[in-house]
Amino acid sequence: MTANTCVGIFAASSVVPKLEFDAGVEHLREFGFDPRIEAQVTTEHFLFPGTDAARAEAIHRLALDPSVDVLWAARGGYGAGRLLPLLEKLTSERGAPRQKKLLVGYSDVTLLHEFVRARWGWSTLHAPMPAASNFSSR
Repeated sequence: MTANTCVGIFAASSVVPKLEFDAGVEHLREFGFDPRIEAQVTTEHFLFPGTDAARAEAIHRLALDPSVDVLWAARGGYGAGRLLPLLEKLTSERGAPRQKKLLVGYSDVTLLHEFVRARWGWSTLHAPMPAASNFSSR
């Protein structure tokens, strides 16, 4: 990755804590990344940052966006597994992304690592996420 790499940030799992997330996004900027935050990251639907459909749409939208180089999960938690059937449906209906990208995250996001590797041919990286309390201290 190089300076000005566009990073699409999505939330597939639990609700994202604002204070930690804002510090994490600023940390990415300090290192020269260009974060693009999906609107659903800051929403709340029960335990999740948006409905299952909104979360899956956010991932698929970033995946198809040619200006986005990396998809980075805001945080882990619970809920990413609920998106797999929806991502499969979106892939069947709209196609797989043509551009190879990198998916970054860990925890609950591990399920998405396998999906994008197997279905979209992407690379993945288990790494800290911007909403982690210790992300900006690294």
